[in-house]
Amino acid sequence: MSHLLDDAVATEPLGDGVHRVQLTTDWNTANQTPNGGYVLALLQHAVLLESAHPDALSISITYFRPATAGPADIRVREVRKGRRVSTYDAVLVQDGKEIAHAVVSTHDWDAVGSVEHTPHAAPDVPRPEDCADASELIPEGMVPILDRYSYRAPVVAGWLQGRPTGVTESICWIRAVDERPVDALLAGAMVDAFPPVTAEIGHLASATIQLTVHYRRRPDTVWALGHVVTRHVISGYHDEDVELWDEQGRLIAQGRQLAILAEG
Repeated sequence: MSHLLDDAVATEPLGDGVHRVQLTTDWNTANQTPNGGYVLALLQHAVLLESAHPDALSISITYFRPATAGPADIRVREVRKGRRVSTYDAVLVQDGKEIAHAVVSTHDWDAVGSVEHTPHAAPDVPRPEDCADASELIPEGMVPILDRYSYRAPVVAGWLQGRPTGVTESICWIRAVDERPVDALLAGAMVDAFPPVTAEIGHLASATIQLTVHYRRRPDTVWALGHVVTRHVISGYHDEDVELWDEQGRLIAQGRQLAILAEG
């Protein structure tokens, strides 16, 4: 079965680590440009097609300028092939300009260590079916990226009800609208798929400058629980930390980004 995200990141390998892709407006943000998580998925997917290991471990991506709908190339370079971890970099190029650059570490979840220490549990919230459907409060087509996902919240965000709380934190279940199972590709896209919690202080439009995602396991879930926090907004820049948990309460991925708010 074909899924929306897989279609959106499909590549045409051209050889020597170069992949041709077609960007779509279906994953645009409120800024009318492709979502950073979608761009991350494009780069990560191309890297894994070239990787000596089967799984993504981390990705750190810097966005130079907005992408646009249409053809682009991804150029993947092997930096180091290691026994446990290999490293690659990848550049998205469109109309002769570099759009984004990623450094990706890959490994094999079947060949990892055994040490565990997890004192920080998942947020204690009702299951998705017992939460409010936050998607119903967002007009379809207003922000295309939000139409790619379903959202269920134990408490509906204040800004969605016209009553911003001033508290830049949210907890929300998220699922691909076509119910695609979560893997590292989808988890990476999901980390940047929540409306910025700066909406609670009156600022919804936000553009990612740098985003890092650490993957913590091979997911086995359809719904993921996102805990999103912005701790500081300074000079128009804000941080955003995201933890993604599966339906069994296990940590899937952690993300941190620095973004710039639209003003005016």
